[in-house]
Amino acid sequence: MYIIFYPALLVLLFWGAHLCKKGEWNEEVLSFSHTKAFLGYCSILILFHHASQRTCAPWLMPSNIHHGLDAFVFIGYLCVAVFFFCSGYGVYTAHFKEGFFDHFIKRRIMPILTPTIIIWLVFFVIEKVRKVPIDKPVWLNTYNYIWYVVAVIYSYALFYLCFKLIKKDRLSMAVMIFSTILYFILCMLFSPGTWWYNTPFLFLLGIIAARHKDGMLTVFKKAYPLWLILSFVITACGFAFANYYSTIIVLLGSHYTDKGHFWGELIGQVISAATFVWFVLLLGMKIRIGNPVLRFLQKFTLEFYLVHTLFIQMFGFAFVNDATKPVFYIKNQFLYILVSLVLTIPIAYGLNLLMTLIWKKGKK
Repeated sequence: MYIIFYPALLVLLFWGAHLCKKGEWNEEVLSFSHTKAFLGYCSILILFHHASQRTCAPWLMPSNIHHGLDAFVFIGYLCVAVFFFCSGYGVYTAHFKEGFFDHFIKRRIMPILTPTIIIWLVFFVIEKVRKVPIDKPVWLNTYNYIWYVVAVIYSYALFYLCFKLIKKDRLSMAVMIFSTILYFILCMLFSPGTWWYNTPFLFLLGIIAARHKDGMLTVFKKAYPLWLILSFVITACGFAFANYYSTIIVLLGSHYTDKGHFWGELIGQVISAATFVWFVLLLGMKIRIGNPVLRFLQKFTLEFYLVHTLFIQMFGFAFVNDATKPVFYIKNQFLYILVSLVLTIPIAYGLNLLMTLIWKKGKK
């Protein structure tokens, strides 16, 4: 029954979509409502991605592999790339408004950090109750999806430094570029994997796109079919290139020593992440998406990301550590996805309402 999810995801994306006629363009392609609608869709894809990594990823033990969600195993970084790009574009566009930087930490950082801590504590309690073996550092292994929050907070803090405290525009961009490269290098040296740094640079590209929006869209409108085909081909090649080396690394396991495989994986991921965002932007110039479901999901994409990881782990074959017994193992993939969705959506929405209630006073 898991096959139902594939057409259902297509319906979710294109239900209510409007295809622009020849010579017409979706002028709202980078508007808040349009980008948030697509981010709501990406949040659903990320749930499928994480579920596939607990059911059919090639690095799992053969006894734990149940094929069916294979198409989602490697797509996670592409969806996250869209999140970073939209965040960079949105924050740069909004920072011209009067009072944008007032109470920046309370308005921008704390609404991200607070729900993260809540979910982290839930993970921590369950792990202690079930006596899950945790290696150091505890904060990293206890909640291994926290990298995204770290990267987003770093990006917002960096933006505040560059565009609030530094008054010269060129210097602001120079510091932003340097600090983005610095983050990339530090994560490459000290983080546990490429997912920590293969997409956050899209935040910077989002800022650049916002600075040159009109000229960029004008260029894309010229020879539009060529740009669309080119972006798709490069994305497909980069994605295949990255996954080819990812699979080799997985198969080699502890015998992995060839740095060429690592660089092949990383270069493919970086290129395909950037060009996938480009491809999505080009599609959005002709197809305006939006429906009641996406408009609902777009309200709590962060909370959805945080909450769904809990149920993906709770109902998987093991909880966090692969050697730990599951909390409640749902072997059937259809039910695994369905139960995770049914529980994630109301809890994530409720968490969002709570955060809104807490921090709305801060915004006032």
